[in-house]
Amino acid sequence: MANVYLSAIGAAQAGTPPTSVSLFDQGRLQVLQAAVSGLEPKRPYVLALADKADASGPLEPLSNFMTNPAGAAVVNAIGQIRELVAQGTSAPEHRRYLVIAPVTDGKPGSPVQLQRM
Repeated sequence: MANVYLSAIGAAQAGTPPTSVSLFDQGRLQVLQAAVSGLEPKRPYVLALADKADASGPLEPLSNFMTNPAGAAVVNAIGQIRELVAQGTSAPEHRRYLVIAPVTDGKPGSPVQLQRM
């Protein structure tokens, strides 16, 4: 049975519904699944990792996705997610943060949702 880890991604702007994220262990790989809501309808976005809590600096994309007409999506990423999160974190107190940012001309814009925890 897979372990499930939950965290919430809160909106960068107040009033936007949160996004739920689950991480399922599948041996060496993990499946990250995000139930995304509160975004602009029919628009491309990226679920990414940021090195800073305010999401400033470069983002490491995990999965690109397109929202449905309601501005929601179910986003999946499969891989060695735990290793990606740990990369570049030599200090134990260093952590990385999940963010959601719109994609314009193939590049992430300013994040619209940030991890709260």
